[in-house]
Amino acid sequence: MVYVIIGALGFLAIHLLDIVSLKRMPWVKPLTWISGTGMLAYAAAMAARHGAGLPAVPWLSWIGWAVLPVALLLLLGALFVNLPFRKTYVAAGVGDKLVTTGLYALVRHPGVHWFVLLMLSLFLISQSATMLLAALVWSAMDIALVVVQDKFIFGRMFADYAAYQSRTPMLIPNKRSISAFANGLRPSPTIKQIPRRYMMSNLAELLRRSSHEELWQRCCGFIDLSLSDFMMIQRRLLLEQVELLKGCQLGRHLMNGATPETLEEFRSRVPLSTYVDYAPYLLKRNMSALPKKPILWQCTSGKSGDYAYRWVPVTTRQLDEIEPLIFALLLFATGKRRNEVVIRERDKVFYGMAPPPYATGTLTRAFPNDLFDFLPPIDEAEKSSFEERIQRGFELALSDGLDVFFAMSSLAVATGERFKQKSSRMGVKALLKNPRAIPRLARAMAKSKLGRRPLLPKDMWSPKGLITFGIDGSVYREKIKRMWGRYPLDFHGCTEAPIIAMQTWDHQGMTFVPNLNFLEFIPEAESLRSWRDPSYQPRTLLVNELQPGNYELVITSFHGGPFVRYKLGHLVKITSLRNEELNIDIPQMTFLTRIDDQIDIAGFTRLSEKVIWQAIENTGLAYAGWAARKEVMDEPVLHLYIEPRDPGTTAEQVTALVHEELKKIDVPYAELESFAGLRPLRVTLLPQDAFLRYKFAQQVAGADLTQLKPPHINPSDAAVSFLLSAQPVTAETKEAVPA
Repeated sequence: MVYVIIGALGFLAIHLLDIVSLKRMPWVKPLTWISGTGMLAYAAAMAARHGAGLPAVPWLSWIGWAVLPVALLLLLGALFVNLPFRKTYVAAGVGDKLVTTGLYALVRHPGVHWFVLLMLSLFLISQSATMLLAALVWSAMDIALVVVQDKFIFGRMFADYAAYQSRTPMLIPNKRSISAFANGLRPSPTIKQIPRRYMMSNLAELLRRSSHEELWQRCCGFIDLSLSDFMMIQRRLLLEQVELLKGCQLGRHLMNGATPETLEEFRSRVPLSTYVDYAPYLLKRNMSALPKKPILWQCTSGKSGDYAYRWVPVTTRQLDEIEPLIFALLLFATGKRRNEVVIRERDKVFYGMAPPPYATGTLTRAFPNDLFDFLPPIDEAEKSSFEERIQRGFELALSDGLDVFFAMSSLAVATGERFKQKSSRMGVKALLKNPRAIPRLARAMAKSKLGRRPLLPKDMWSPKGLITFGIDGSVYREKIKRMWGRYPLDFHGCTEAPIIAMQTWDHQGMTFVPNLNFLEFIPEAESLRSWRDPSYQPRTLLVNELQPGNYELVITSFHGGPFVRYKLGHLVKITSLRNEELNIDIPQMTFLTRIDDQIDIAGFTRLSEKVIWQAIENTGLAYAGWAARKEVMDEPVLHLYIEPRDPGTTAEQVTALVHEELKKIDVPYAELESFAGLRPLRVTLLPQDAFLRYKFAQQVAGADLTQLKPPHINPSDAAVSFLLSAQPVTAETKEAVPA
């Protein structure tokens, strides 16, 4: 009996490995499984050798000897070959990827079968009563402990474990899992045998096989996490990232030499950062200083007068983690309910993103472009200018159709405006340039005539989904619906963090993604104080500590990314702590503005780009562009520079309309008039083609794509002066520089 007890204690020690992994206890992890395995092996050997004997049956012993090597090899294969040895049994923390192949495609806990078979073989060889008791007790313990693992532990260790549970049985194989296991045994072409652009991910293969439920769970399952599970994933991935930071020059610099071991130590000892802290390393693209070697670099516009671009590295693991989220965007944009998969192979996807090295180019790299037909194709698109690519994309869409539109919100609106302007001038000559488009154009023009309105994109296509991005998403939401016939799906991200949150199929608040960045939130008042006083370290909240209100986002990159408690400068609004209608237990957010791009008027209100834009849109005025800034005349004013499309529009009309809309949207702005008697809005009408002329001048000067338009908020004196003095553009220039 003593050997049975020793073996049971060894078994418990082995299963403590999961707890030790979650707690990230250095050196304890290998000691746990080595000591537990040693105790169990010793107890089994002694129980088989010295236990009380049963009546001997020789042929049973021969069966035992035949089964023993098979069971032992399969057990070792399940535990030490299928699973990555170092990450599972030696390195601190949890392995970075859930294993679902090999024996783990057959059942979720294949070790149980081979352990039971091993115990049976030892009993048959020894025919010992003690070994029989030990086999029964230890096998029962094994089954009980894997049930605990499956229900309470592995879901906290691996973000996609729920999806794995949904498609793979726990202990008893089924037809589907046997097929998956058999498929895994077939030889696959090597990487060298497959051209890179035709390499297909596992997710793409799921779509091709119509394994829709599994595809949904693997890509969209994060919306079904409980808040505690969301935080468990955040904590685990953060502690893995901290270990990488400790071993690199950039990490030691950003953490000021601190070596935090817990989440609490990380938040209390590591300071907040801005891009200035990273510039010496990232602007030079110093890979040796980074937590992990990047697979590519992406950029966005930099800080005026200091650096032209902000460069950001992207690791292979980050790119791998982005791919399921791209699928999630597609599934949410095109579906109307949980588990609905509408997208199909060879769907036509409009390429409306900026090319690499911009961040949207990274999304394109993660996009399953071997599965869909891009308009235009990726190779062609990345060799063309932005305007050429957009023009070519629409030419192909006219002839081939359009299933998914993926582009900036403003591009979706600009497309609709262009259709309205050109519908009255669409003639036979234009149709003959693209004869395959004639049937589509004929139907579209008939729809617009019957509706007694200009031609719109929804007359031309009935897309399965629209995915848009940019600060103007909510501003243009209703206009896009009128033009395209459906609401766009919006997501929030940036160069430093490509995907932070996304809407689901209800097109309402955005749900945070748990596995790309560690998320912290600075309350708005604290954030404003820290921007005014850079030495002030504001307090932060975690996702599970949020209440409805406004916060600045702070991120720490996962998977070897560079950013540590990095202040994005993004002001977001937490609209609710969960999505009650869809039963999503994660706080819901909308993006408001950049917190450092606001116009403060008399201390009463801070107007963001989004608020001003929404007010202008609500007036119904047709305009080509606008810019606004705070100016001090006799008193502080909000000076709006706008180019109306209607030459009969007056500044007084615009002032009255925009002022009233601002009062409706922003209560503090309304109080300026009611409390202080102030009407801070001043409007200057810009000459015809002012913004088009500005764009042309920037192109001639070789300006970057992001600098072809003046900023909406606080444009420079030079930009305002140019807009005010611009002359009308000739017809030839308009053709060369699309609006």
